[in-house]
Amino acid sequence: MKNKILKLLFVCFLIGLNNEILAQQGHVFKGTFEDCKKQAAKENKMILVDLYFEGCMPCKEMDDKVFPDPEVVKVLEPNFLLYKTDVFKEEDGKKLARKYAASGFPTYVILDASGKAILIEAGFFGVRRFVPLLEKARKLKSAGTFLAFDTDMDKKYPDAYNYRFMRSGEKGDGASLTSFLQGKDLLDEVSFVSSTMVNSPEITNRIYDNLPQFLEKYGSSLLMNPVNRAAEQRIEAFGKAQQLDSFHQTLKHIRPVYNERLWSVFLPNLVRSYYKGSKNAEVYLSLASQYEIFPSWAHRSNALGEIIIDQKDNPTFLKKLKEEYATAFKTGKSDITDAYKLSLICAYLGDFQEAKSVSEALVDEKLPYQFLAIKKEDVDALRTAITNKKLTGFQAKDVKKPIGFTMD
Repeated sequence: MKNKILKLLFVCFLIGLNNEILAQQGHVFKGTFEDCKKQAAKENKMILVDLYFEGCMPCKEMDDKVFPDPEVVKVLEPNFLLYKTDVFKEEDGKKLARKYAASGFPTYVILDASGKAILIEAGFFGVRRFVPLLEKARKLKSAGTFLAFDTDMDKKYPDAYNYRFMRSGEKGDGASLTSFLQGKDLLDEVSFVSSTMVNSPEITNRIYDNLPQFLEKYGSSLLMNPVNRAAEQRIEAFGKAQQLDSFHQTLKHIRPVYNERLWSVFLPNLVRSYYKGSKNAEVYLSLASQYEIFPSWAHRSNALGEIIIDQKDNPTFLKKLKEEYATAFKTGKSDITDAYKLSLICAYLGDFQEAKSVSEALVDEKLPYQFLAIKKEDVDALRTAITNKKLTGFQAKDVKKPIGFTMD
């Protein structure tokens, strides 16, 4: 009797587990891509293509946390067929990745039932960003706004580009791909997707200079890498020439390429590129404030480490930073990396007594250096330089706080 009850409980557990799996995967279309298009036409729905591969952490996070969310299901199920396909194992996955030049995963391609592309995005999207993405696709479809990709899945691509996705045919190489693109119209679909594999200043500049046209035809996702490369190089040159107006114009030119999340990631690096060229710390902090690139003291302090070392012979600027770090200590926002930086500032200003006093916070045998973003030998080197009142030969370190990471 006891064994029968245990067996019954086990069966109930399996049924419950199976129902949970079905609840999460019930809206995933099973079949070929062509079958999916036919079904989408029958149900008058759009297609959300999810390009993934096994072992992709953001892909799994989407499956576990985003797709089953009631807010996502509420928008997804009545309006979309979800078509998931592995880009390494499945033929449809390989072809779709090749068609849309997928390089970051997951990649999402939103299509109408006939296969006309509406929107392409890549990476992890939390619920609060994914639902608006789906709604945006619905609005674009209603307005009849589509990308320039056609529906042909079997185009003739250059060997190197084709091999990257299909792992068949001639391998080709980067040089042959660059040669293929010479003289080609990059607004042509095959030329455009092929250009995503080429790191050529000439190709990059052609895209950058005609950015509005490329955005209109192919959307922003595939343009981010070449545009960011070109922008960083130009911005650094503007910094060297002290051309601040050109910096602002560049940001305005490239802003449509980035979604809100990625703009917050790339913007600090673009501001830093201007500083790299100009070495004007006052302008850097002014731009940082204007564009609000530091969401917290931890982000600001991490960015200032490099600036402190660069500006070691600028006492006026260092005194301002000294006040800022002293305030952080008073308000309890500081940690061991801040103590290192404040000690360094005091030493650069020649106030070795205060530098020694501040550096006392660095002396604690119980500090778990193996878990900190600073090494004990770096602390010892700084304290020795302070004790000797001699910075000649001392190599300061750009120590950073560990900042938590979120994919959303």
